[in-house]
Amino acid sequence: MPLNVMVLESERGAADQAARELTEAGHVVLRCHEPGASAFPCRGVEDQATCPLRSHAVDVALTVRSRPRSQPAPQEDGVRCALVHRVPLVVAGPSVLDPYEQYEARVLDHADDVVAACEEVAAGELARHSRIASEALASFRTASDEMPRSRASVTRRKGGLHVTVSGLDALAPRRRDAAIVRMMAKLRAFDPTARGIDVVHVPSA
Repeated sequence: MPLNVMVLESERGAADQAARELTEAGHVVLRCHEPGASAFPCRGVEDQATCPLRSHAVDVALTVRSRPRSQPAPQEDGVRCALVHRVPLVVAGPSVLDPYEQYEARVLDHADDVVAACEEVAAGELARHSRIASEALASFRTASDEMPRSRASVTRRKGGLHVTVSGLDALAPRRRDAAIVRMMAKLRAFDPTARGIDVVHVPSA
């Protein structure tokens, strides 16, 4: 399925090759700036409707860094917006002095397959979302409940969150529903821009 990939770069032209590879693979490349334009203003400042995060359901953000930098470059301003919207981030370039170390989903060397990495990250589990959802389920447990393996796995689909919940079999239906509602509330607070939350309960094997 084609992805919507928001592509950033540390310097003009740094992401051109990656953008071509993504387009050739059938994915949609979204940019925060017109080709050759200055770092400010971005598309969203000029017209909010043209901001990639408003005009599309962005599946993954990619920033290509041509050299080590301890701070985000001006042309990478969209990375901050992607992180605020909880969009998973792929960083291609030197890992030395990486300012996104605690926030990226994947770091690539320039020789790595950018397309494959973006596809894998877009389809993969959202680690922070899953941890928050799982902790919400665990917090619902009481001393009398048997929930030794309750867990939530969260992925992103078309801008929405898909949550697979397991380990709630021991709860009565009403309490199970209450636990899931609490989990959804925690996810919504963490990711308020998600386009919906879909939950599937999978019985334990």
